[in-house]
Amino acid sequence: MKKTVLNLLGLAVFAVAVISCGNNERKVNSDGVDSDKIKVESAILDEYGKLMPGCKNLVKVSVEGIDIADALVYIDEDAGDAFIEEAGVYLAPYEAGKSINMIVSFDDKGGKKEFEVADKLPEPQLRFFNAETNEILDYEIENISTVVVELVADDKFGELFPEDSEYRIISFDAVLMRAEDEIKNISVKENYELNQINISTLQDVAKAGDYIVINLWSIQRKNYEANWIDVDVPEKLKEVTLKLK
Repeated sequence: MKKTVLNLLGLAVFAVAVISCGNNERKVNSDGVDSDKIKVESAILDEYGKLMPGCKNLVKVSVEGIDIADALVYIDEDAGDAFIEEAGVYLAPYEAGKSINMIVSFDDKGGKKEFEVADKLPEPQLRFFNAETNEILDYEIENISTVVVELVADDKFGELFPEDSEYRIISFDAVLMRAEDEIKNISVKENYELNQINISTLQDVAKAGDYIVINLWSIQRKNYEANWIDVDVPEKLKEVTLKLK
């Protein structure tokens, strides 16, 4: 009888330590026992010092004495998603400005690493290029070739987050001005859904000294799950002026 009671107590302790998840893999308590053995390398952390919210952050995880491919990796308290893929471990925190714990568990052992999450993503940018030569242009352009306006990710963010850095324009105005007079405009109030604006119809009637004012009203970003998400238009992109030489 005494042996039976001890066995039951042992099972109860084990049940507290191990949590069952939807795919029947096991999770251990977040305190773990081998946290000091978890080593992390990441170009994202080197660049920003933090993970990016709502994005697929690649980190290289190694654990002394454990093949990471055999471990269960997850974000504690359901604060995000984690994936083990060939390139490494991807962490996708749900909320900006909060810290998360990555849990690595293997059999009856587990440990954690804490990461800070950035308050916001690097802002996208507008760039201008010659449609014939693809030459990137400045804010002062010669009116000799068609110029295309393009909404793109910050260069470094685009490099580090290839699955999270596609942007598109939803609504905008582009207005050709001559001194204080509006000469011609292009206006799309909704559902534009492209990342480029061809301003050739404005250039066709432009003269040297004119300027083109571009207002972005709404934009979206595509995330790693292929969902388009509304994004606040950065202040610097709400009104951009191109001067024609």
